[in-house]
Amino acid sequence: MITYSEKEVLQLGKRINNPKRSYLLVDPLQGKHIPVSPAKTYQLSAALGEKLYLEASDAKIVIGFAETATAIGALAALQFPEDVIYLHTTREKLISDQTVSFSEEHSHAVDQQIDCTAISQNSTATIVLIDDEISTGKTIHNIIRQLRTKFDFLRTVRFVVGSIINRMSEEVIKEMQMQNIHFVSLVKITDRNFEKEVAFLSVTMPEPYCSDHLGSYEAIQLKHRLPDLRKGSSIRSLKKDMRLFCEEITMQLKEKLSESSRILFLGTEECMMPAIVAGQEFEKLYGKKVMTHSTTRSPIGINTHSGYPCKNGWSIYSFYEMDRKNYLYNLDYYNAAVVITDSNDLEQICRGMQQLSDMLQKYCKKIYLIRG
Repeated sequence: MITYSEKEVLQLGKRINNPKRSYLLVDPLQGKHIPVSPAKTYQLSAALGEKLYLEASDAKIVIGFAETATAIGALAALQFPEDVIYLHTTREKLISDQTVSFSEEHSHAVDQQIDCTAISQNSTATIVLIDDEISTGKTIHNIIRQLRTKFDFLRTVRFVVGSIINRMSEEVIKEMQMQNIHFVSLVKITDRNFEKEVAFLSVTMPEPYCSDHLGSYEAIQLKHRLPDLRKGSSIRSLKKDMRLFCEEITMQLKEKLSESSRILFLGTEECMMPAIVAGQEFEKLYGKKVMTHSTTRSPIGINTHSGYPCKNGWSIYSFYEMDRKNYLYNLDYYNAAVVITDSNDLEQICRGMQQLSDMLQKYCKKIYLIRG
C-alpha cells in the first residue's frame, strides 16, 4: 500500500472573511484547488480506499462529504465490493422525505444535507464516511447524531470515518470510539497551530472576473448521463456508468484534441469525480498531458509566493445558482480545456460558461462543455 507524508498532501492557505477558521488545508493531489494529474488523485484515493476496506470490509454504504471530498469518496469507494452503495452529502437542494440536515460549522457554506433513502433501504453493520480532512470531529459528530436520531437502527451501526488528514486529539478519538465511531487516515498531524501560522500571511481577495466579451465554446451532447451520487449508486452501477460516460467522451474528443498535447479537465463544485475519471482515461489512452481541478465555493486568499497553494484566482458565476459565488484558482496554459458539469440549470450553465470560456481563452485555444 502506498504511503503519504504530510508534505505531499498539505499546503496551507488563508481563508477570506471566515472568523471561525482563518486557514484552509489544501491538498495538491486532490484535484480541487490545484491542477494535478488525475492519475495522482486516483492513486491517493485508492490508497485511502484500501486502508478503509481493511478496517470496514463489512460496510455496505460509503458516504463522501461535499464539497471537496465528493471525488475522493467515490474513488475510494471503488475499492469496495460492487454491491456497496456510494453517495455523497450535498449543499444543493434535495427533494426527498428521507433528508437529514447537519452543519459543517467552520465552513464557508455551513448547511449540508444527505438523502438517506439508500441508507434506509440497505441493511449494514458498518457505514463508512469519507472527508478530505478532519480537525475536531465536530462535523462527524453532527452528522452521525442526526442520522442516529432519524433512524433508530443506526444506533447500533458502527461508523468508520476515513480521511486523507486527521488532526483530532487522541482524547477526542477515544471519546468517539466509545460511541462506536472509528477513524482511518493516511496522514496524522499533531502539534501544529495553523491559526498562528497564517496570522501574519498577507493575501489578496480573488477578484470578480469582469469582461465585456462573451467567450465561445463548443457544447458536446452525450447519450450517457452521469449517475446522481446525491441519491446513491451501487459500485457496480457507478463503474458501468462512468465507463460508458468516458468511452463516449473519449470518442467525441479524440479527433478534436488530436493535436493538443496539454489538456485541462475542469469540474464544477461537487461535480469533481467525472472530470478526474474522464481526464485519467484520456491520459491513459492517448498519452496526453492531462491536468484536472474544479471550481469551488471556497473563498481563499491569493499569494504568489512559492509554496502557497493559490497563486491566482477569480470570483466567477456558479453553474448552479444565480446568487452563488464560485471561485477558480491556479489557471495555467493548455492547448484545450474540457469543462464537465452535472448542473441542470441551462440558463446558469450558459451564463457561467460564457464567462468561464472568456477567461479560459486567455490560457488555451479550444474549450468544450460536457453536461453530465
